[in-house]
Amino acid sequence: MIADFEKIFNEWSEKIEQTLEEAEAEKKEDKDAGPRQELEYWKQRMRKLTCVSEQLRSKNCRTVFDVLDFTSKSSNDNANRPRDKIYLATSKWRSIELRVTEALNEAKDNVKYLQTLEKFIEPLYDGNPDSIKDTLPALMNSIKMIHTIARYYNTNERMTGLFIKITNQMISNCRFNIINFRRLKLGQPPVGQLTAAQQAQGKKPTPVDDTVLWDHDQYPPDELIEALQSCLDLHEAYVKQYEFTKERLQNVPKAKQFDFNPTQIFGKFDLFCRRITKLKELFSTIKQFKTLEKHNLENIQPIVTSFQNYVTVFKKKNHKLLDFNNNTFDRDFVEFNVDVSSVETSLQHYIDKNFEVISNIEDSLKLLRKFKAILHRDNLKDNLGRKYGILFQNYQVQIGSIEEQYQKSKVAPPIVRNLPTVSGSITWSRHLFHRISGPMEQFPPQYPKLREYKRPVKQYNKIGYTLFSYEYLWR
Repeated sequence: MIADFEKIFNEWSEKIEQTLEEAEAEKKEDKDAGPRQELEYWKQRMRKLTCVSEQLRSKNCRTVFDVLDFTSKSSNDNANRPRDKIYLATSKWRSIELRVTEALNEAKDNVKYLQTLEKFIEPLYDGNPDSIKDTLPALMNSIKMIHTIARYYNTNERMTGLFIKITNQMISNCRFNIINFRRLKLGQPPVGQLTAAQQAQGKKPTPVDDTVLWDHDQYPPDELIEALQSCLDLHEAYVKQYEFTKERLQNVPKAKQFDFNPTQIFGKFDLFCRRITKLKELFSTIKQFKTLEKHNLENIQPIVTSFQNYVTVFKKKNHKLLDFNNNTFDRDFVEFNVDVSSVETSLQHYIDKNFEVISNIEDSLKLLRKFKAILHRDNLKDNLGRKYGILFQNYQVQIGSIEEQYQKSKVAPPIVRNLPTVSGSITWSRHLFHRISGPMEQFPPQYPKLREYKRPVKQYNKIGYTLFSYEYLWR
């Protein structure tokens, strides 16, 4: 009987050790796993270890252990078995019991603290980047609490892993909302969505072809750019909230600090946002030329057609737009930008040529305002800014010319035929005032405030006051 008990005992020991090892092996999860998978892992581990712990305390186990333990301590070996062998088996059993108890306590403790995150991570799965931003302070406080008081989970390795999983889910949420923002807005069923149970099990949604983003009817550039920007805003808010929490902990030296590697936590999100920034630039440029085409400006079509040809070539390369690990996109995007720069050079020449044929400052300002509303790329905006500077200098000359005209004719102003002297003089002064006030009202508000334009603004105020006083005298 002792021999049979020893055989059973050793088999149990091996199975329990195997169960513990399998539970550890299950931890090797998908690199894109989210926080729900982390919580589900510890719940499953707790359930398994609870079963093992109950079996260890069962009547059968205790009976076998007690018999073998008694035999190992007995001075008379009736079973003719070496006592030291049985002693080693029972010692190993005690060690396994301690391992199971400690592992179960760890699983229970981890589940208890990770469950405090559940309501804060729901928006990561069911919300959008804007709603996630609203929950970041509460989420970060809950993580800080776990890091501060959790008995087992507060190691740097586990906390970093938790942050990485939260980052992974933010990226997944951003991708989902970029693809589905239009469907969600129209009340249509989204694509690539999993149930909470499927998410917890680590299942991946059916890959969505992100080349649909090229369809401007389904994804209007204005709305798509807004969806892309919301992802960049979430990334910025996430990093800021992390830094804010870290700084608050640093103000309490005795508190457990956020000594984590930011590159591990945010590196993946940084790469994703670099791709999002490029996509935003791409679709903003497309929007810019679409708007330019709609204005039906004279002789603009060759420039628009040239740009559209470059876009067609880029589209034919069939890049997965949201796959930020694909470096081929980045290389081709650089080439595309070089091509776009050549188109923008042509556009700058077109703008310069239009300004050359316009002599009236107000007409020039109207044209500038139209281009300013259309063009967004930095080099084009800089070119428009220089145009404003040139126009302001021309405006200064115009003010001087009007002042000379006033001084020359104020005694005997030119009066429209059949108008009395008083009303004719007032009409003349108002006409001069309109010529100086019209352009000033059309300049962007920041230009008159610039230091280099202080003199023409002072001159404008002086002649404006003079003309107002002149009209007052004739009343």
